[in-house]
Amino acid sequence: MGEEVEPVGLMTGTGIVGVKVPQFSFSRLAGADVVLGVEMTSTGEVACFGENRYEAYLKAMLSTGFKIPKKNILLSIGSYKNKSELLSTVQSLEQLGYSLYASLGTADFYTEHGIKIKAVEWPFEDCDNGCPLKEKHRSIVNYLEENHFDLVINLSMRNSGGRRLSSFVTKGYRTRRLAIDCSVPLITDIKCTKLFVEALRLVGTNPPVKTHVDSMTSHKLIRLPGLIDVHVHLREPGGTHKEDFDSGTSAALAGGITMVCAMPNTNPPVVDLNSFALVQKLATAGARCDFALYLGASHDNADVLPLISNSAAGLKMYLNDTYSTLKMDNVSLWMEHFEKWPKHLPIVVHAERQTVAAILMVAQLYQRPVHICHVARKEEIQIIRAAKQKGLQVTCEVAPHHLFLSEEDLEIIGHAKGQVRPMLGTKEDVKALWDNMDVIDCFATDHAPHSVEEKNSEMPPPGYPGLETMLPLLLTAVSEGRLSVDDLVKRLYENPRKIFSLPIQENTYVEVDLEQEWIIPSYMQFTKSKWTPFEGRKVKGKVRRVVLRGEVAYIDGQVLVPPGYGQDVRAWPLVGVSLPIPPPLTAVKTPEHSKHSIQTETIRTRPASPRRMASGPAVDARFHLPPRIHRSSDPGLLNDPMSQDGYVYPPPVSRLLSPQNLAAQAAPHPYSPLLHYFVGQHVLSVRQFSKDQLSHLFNVAHNLRLTVQKDRSLDILKGKVMASMFYEVSTRTSSSFAAAMQRLGGSVIYFSEATSSVQKGESLLDTVQTMCCYVDVVVLRHPEPGAVELAAKNCRKPIINAGDGVGEHPTQALLDIFTIREELGTVNGMTITMVGDLKHGRTVHSLAYLLTLYRVNLRYVTPRNLRMPQNIIHFLESRGIKQEEFDSLEEALPDTDVLYMTRIQKERFDSEEEYEACFGQFILTPHIMTRGKKKMVVMHPLPRVNEVSVEVDSDPRAAYFRQAENGMYIRMALLATVLGKF
Repeated sequence: MGEEVEPVGLMTGTGIVGVKVPQFSFSRLAGADVVLGVEMTSTGEVACFGENRYEAYLKAMLSTGFKIPKKNILLSIGSYKNKSELLSTVQSLEQLGYSLYASLGTADFYTEHGIKIKAVEWPFEDCDNGCPLKEKHRSIVNYLEENHFDLVINLSMRNSGGRRLSSFVTKGYRTRRLAIDCSVPLITDIKCTKLFVEALRLVGTNPPVKTHVDSMTSHKLIRLPGLIDVHVHLREPGGTHKEDFDSGTSAALAGGITMVCAMPNTNPPVVDLNSFALVQKLATAGARCDFALYLGASHDNADVLPLISNSAAGLKMYLNDTYSTLKMDNVSLWMEHFEKWPKHLPIVVHAERQTVAAILMVAQLYQRPVHICHVARKEEIQIIRAAKQKGLQVTCEVAPHHLFLSEEDLEIIGHAKGQVRPMLGTKEDVKALWDNMDVIDCFATDHAPHSVEEKNSEMPPPGYPGLETMLPLLLTAVSEGRLSVDDLVKRLYENPRKIFSLPIQENTYVEVDLEQEWIIPSYMQFTKSKWTPFEGRKVKGKVRRVVLRGEVAYIDGQVLVPPGYGQDVRAWPLVGVSLPIPPPLTAVKTPEHSKHSIQTETIRTRPASPRRMASGPAVDARFHLPPRIHRSSDPGLLNDPMSQDGYVYPPPVSRLLSPQNLAAQAAPHPYSPLLHYFVGQHVLSVRQFSKDQLSHLFNVAHNLRLTVQKDRSLDILKGKVMASMFYEVSTRTSSSFAAAMQRLGGSVIYFSEATSSVQKGESLLDTVQTMCCYVDVVVLRHPEPGAVELAAKNCRKPIINAGDGVGEHPTQALLDIFTIREELGTVNGMTITMVGDLKHGRTVHSLAYLLTLYRVNLRYVTPRNLRMPQNIIHFLESRGIKQEEFDSLEEALPDTDVLYMTRIQKERFDSEEEYEACFGQFILTPHIMTRGKKKMVVMHPLPRVNEVSVEVDSDPRAAYFRQAENGMYIRMALLATVLGKF
């Protein structure tokens, strides 16, 4: 092709190297010989990248589930040739500090070469008549069964032995098979052995995560802060056929905008207290994203506006002709507003051409900042540059249509549709804007929607819709090298916050795919203005997900938050902070490096979040997300990168390709004010929890899960003791609570009703109070509804309800919600179908109560005499939850997002006949699963009887065992919280 290619030395380790490692589920094939070499005989492979083959190989091995050995390694090398070839490799293992064991022949060889190694007997000798050695010495099988070895290296005498029938009676085969059955990592190929040991020597046991290597993906996802548009027209009141707060803020979310500042040129215009209160009421009811509202300057309201100024985004002054009745062309009126408007609040002006110079003169007279809207001309940007260089406090914004369109595009758009104020400029004007990008402080859409009929009329009103197209256009400029991601963040987040004193939106961010290419359609999805001047333009970059204050507000074309979710940010609590003011330009060449002057202002912010209290990695990589394995909730890793102005760059999505380096990021959460309420308190019902508390608890659980999955030890509950008191049988709840306590460094006392003084007649209250003398927290399950609550009234230590008969099971409901979030990314908007015994099922009772904190639809599939209790149905109705009943699984399944199966609880029936009448009515089979959505999730609190066929287990939608695992992490978070460690 004639292209120059730089040679890469793969064997010497330069460049980026990919290595594939085979994976085979030998544990599922009883008796199969375990021989995997470099020939990729496997059911699947895992590929990983590294800066050399050793790093890539080690990461690939880890990704298959292979565990790095910590101490003891067993060697069994068949041929003399292989023993000799591996001599230097075994010497490396000894130098790395491993304790080496070997079969007799292997041990003799390496001992002769000065390697310290312990000989171990084969366990497979025929010894029917008694064998003294068996009694005196521990054999290989004893060690394997006790998990004494962290790794087995077994090289058979013949490379082809794994395919010969005779191999199945050899000692080597039996050793390999036993290693697999005991879950001990195994290597059976000499090349793989040498590569693995050399990788351990050169890379170490924890290969580092390197973003430039590990995050290579065809979909380049980045995470941006919630973006701010300081200039939108939402037309309500008076023009709701064009746009309203509902449709406009939906369009904003789809465009990656989480906060809008709405202009006052409505009908009536926002010029006094009454009109402001009206618009505020409409916005509060309809907005889906956060907002602030401008006040409009007129010829007679300069004395009135300062009284309500603190509730406004700023003062808007219209100084040139536009779509408004608020034009002021008398300079004396300008001066009156400049004099009386509070100096700490922004003044925003629509000024074109010479008017820009005039308003800058007024601003200089009154020594106060001014913000110039939608700069569109070369002369305007040059005036602003000169003013900044002279030290004037001026900031400005540019709209995308003035950056990406010129007057020549009117031939395509149409001269009527193309009407906008300011009008589109010449190509020279557009070039001047790009050439002076360092002067531009903000990007703003000037979203000004009108109907297609109005735009095609003889007197077309000026304005373009732009909320859904601004970010894709700017991302395209990023891909072309005309802008950087930092440029976008600066002009759509950092500078708007500084200029307008806007608050931080807690737990808010935007995920975009930098690589997705698409063509802008004739009109966008959410705005009522069914046209766009950018129709047919190819762009690169698309908004995938928007999280607003912890809620998934938008995902892949769907707006999930309801009208009214958006909040007026000027109504948030006041907090004193220091905000840097954008500096004046002191040099034409390098204006961005001027020193910031610091001004202390009182602004509004959400209450302080513990997520902002931690420090994190360098800002350079703050935007990049690792590829996702499946949709995740907002996990909230705790080491959040923080910018200088206090913004917390949201955490990366969990489950990195190379998990070993996440230890530092998964450190336990130091403190959460929202969870402080539960310190030392009983946990008896899901109704104790608020939605914010759930969110923080789930974040803690997620981080604890990362810690456990990285094999990191925890001792935050060291010295604490938990009593496990189960008056009913339990597998998952009792075991997961015990595992949770032990993984946190605590210990467990087990109570058994059968061997306790309960057999002598001791009451529940006496037993619980006695146990409280020995422990710090009690986990209690009892068959009688209300028994746990009664015990709690007389217990001075925290009690956690592990189930009380047919009453509640709060920790199960918590893990159920956590699982839904982890599997689907959000709970809001989901249709959840509950199947089985809803009358006696305490799990579904608690889950139903907890789901009232979310916007969900519930469906019930149950025998008629096992319907959901009426008191729960009425409670859900009072909270606005839609509920439906179905007679068959097949009917309910097509629209279901979460299928929650439960067993018919035999122990709750008075007679065998009643139970048999209900048993087996609803059974989930692979055939029925074909009716469900591809992304549906099947859950079950377990145990199951026959209601879920075992054939369903292999379906990726079956989440019930992942659900059971999540129970341990949720209970770890709950125990740590109750005992005051979070």
